[in-house]
Amino acid sequence: MLFIAAACSAHGDSTFGLSSSSTGSGIGGGLGSGGSGNLNGTGGLPGISIAAGASQGGDANSSLSGQTVACTDGTNCVCPTLSVAVIGTPGIWDFNAGANSNTAFQDWLNSSSAGTAKVDNFRTKPTLTADFLASYNVVILSGLGNDSNIGPWWTFDASEVAAFQDWITNQGGGVISLSGFSSDTRENVAKNALLAFTGISYNDDGPNPPCALVDANNKEMCSCTVGSLGTVSDWIRTDPVVENLVLGVTFVGMSGGRSIAAPADAHVAATETIGSTTTNVLVGKAAGKGRVLVYADEWITYTTLWSGAGIPGATNPACQDYLPQNRFQTAQLWYNMIRWAQPNSTCFRIVNHEQAVVIW
Repeated sequence: MLFIAAACSAHGDSTFGLSSSSTGSGIGGGLGSGGSGNLNGTGGLPGISIAAGASQGGDANSSLSGQTVACTDGTNCVCPTLSVAVIGTPGIWDFNAGANSNTAFQDWLNSSSAGTAKVDNFRTKPTLTADFLASYNVVILSGLGNDSNIGPWWTFDASEVAAFQDWITNQGGGVISLSGFSSDTRENVAKNALLAFTGISYNDDGPNPPCALVDANNKEMCSCTVGSLGTVSDWIRTDPVVENLVLGVTFVGMSGGRSIAAPADAHVAATETIGSTTTNVLVGKAAGKGRVLVYADEWITYTTLWSGAGIPGATNPACQDYLPQNRFQTAQLWYNMIRWAQPNSTCFRIVNHEQAVVIW
């Protein structure tokens, strides 16, 4: 059983709603919160307790680490809301392409955080300034173009790149970057420019990993055979820096994407092997007071990998219990990535009864 507590205010019931107040299509909606600041896990999951006056971690001089969780057991609890900006346009390659293909990801963020997060979407290019970035704890880089498949592709000038770097290294911001939105290699020029100071970059390849979901006869199961999806299944569980990134994750779907070049001081959390070639799929790095997390693909945003919607074989009785929602831990991976990218977000919670998430 998974026990989750929403953020609570020292002044009684309070509402911390997920909202979208930015340009483009919003996530919208809000979810009230209240209750205790205590989480007592059972059934094999660790208990989580927010101690009185406990800091959320990080450097005390960081503007984001100044957020303090001040709680007593169940009465006076103040949990700051995790603010997330999704910058860029959504992908189009889901089986539900053109029909709000990433709504499952958005709905998860909207309805499952118990009021501990808010998300703004920017589907037209914002100007990255210190003031703009100061409103957010986490930035997710989506398709950086007017259209994520064909562009035109966005560019960021030197002052924007500098502001982005400063927000991460000096202000404690967290970044999650996605790729694989387009076959046009120019899709990653802007991302590589923004991430250049970390030494992490996207390559121009387009690897398609094999399917690791096979039966006793080595036949690919339904989650892979419909639409020729591959799987990410090679998770690095021995590196203590990124071990929580892969906690509770066995498979997620992937199709195409871009492999990642990682410097020696980065931490590889997942790889894929095609033939005799192994490439990086998920790479994290601490950068000053902040963190940068680079993922190779965008399919984890698509409805198909959350609910199976649109899969041609979804109604085939032989495929029941072998669809993405049964075999992939997409929600867990997203929780892990957000939580790792912003370690100060100790109030961030996910309540998801369809895809249960281990909170850490």
